[in-house]
Amino acid sequence: MSGKSFEERRAALRERVKEQIEGNGPTVENATADESGGALSREIVVKPMIDLDYDDRERLRMVVAVLVLIGSILGIISGGILLQGNPDELLNSSLFNEVETVDVTGQVLTVDGVTLENASVELYEGGSIVVLQSTASDENGYFQFYNVKPELMKIRVVIDGYVSVERTFMAENGLVKPFTMEEGNSSNLNQELYEGSEGGWSLEAAVALSTFLGVLTIITGFVGIQASVEVRRGTRYRRTQYLAGISLFSRGLIWIGPILILAGMALNSLVKDQYEDYTED
Repeated sequence: MSGKSFEERRAALRERVKEQIEGNGPTVENATADESGGALSREIVVKPMIDLDYDDRERLRMVVAVLVLIGSILGIISGGILLQGNPDELLNSSLFNEVETVDVTGQVLTVDGVTLENASVELYEGGSIVVLQSTASDENGYFQFYNVKPELMKIRVVIDGYVSVERTFMAENGLVKPFTMEEGNSSNLNQELYEGSEGGWSLEAAVALSTFLGVLTIITGFVGIQASVEVRRGTRYRRTQYLAGISLFSRGLIWIGPILILAGMALNSLVKDQYEDYTED
């Protein structure tokens, strides 16, 4: 249909409507039977369909906001669980109080594993020459010191016919590895320097890490709440996705929260054309 004929038909339609209003022409039902009237009617039907599709996509964006919000709230709850025990109270509780003293037990052996009896064993503070306690190994080569402070200490083992051994150690668990004596002059001294602990976490370090993770979880959870707000605003798509990505570190209930947020981010990519910054690009 040419543009000219369409204008002519529309003019005719207007004329018939005018005549109908004045009472001299066909009814509106007859007027709408015209081909041009049918085209206008079809146009009116199509517009609601487009608006409905847009509404569906907008509702989907609201679903995204809810998913991100729930995942972030779960993260905040998880952070609160990590922090619900007061670290100071935990450290100061009787359960975790450090013992004031320990009993130190050791054994004196030859290089062949034979126990040595009556070896002289002396206990010093680390860096000191003052003898705190002294004892002798029994028939099984064992010796023990009582009420030793859990600090850096030094033990010297002396027995005739063997090179003396001096070891620096941390008196923490009450046990020291056996002293292996080599045959030789007892006036000679074999020094074993302190090498530090064998690793592991202290209670303070574990509590500090737990506190840090709890605070980080809560902060990223609030970032996720802001991401949910950005979804509802629909202004900045990239900013929204970045914030939602950060909120994944909230780790709500370990994996449930991140899955909800990831699902929201995926759905959000389907409606990104509703964001102002994406439309402008």
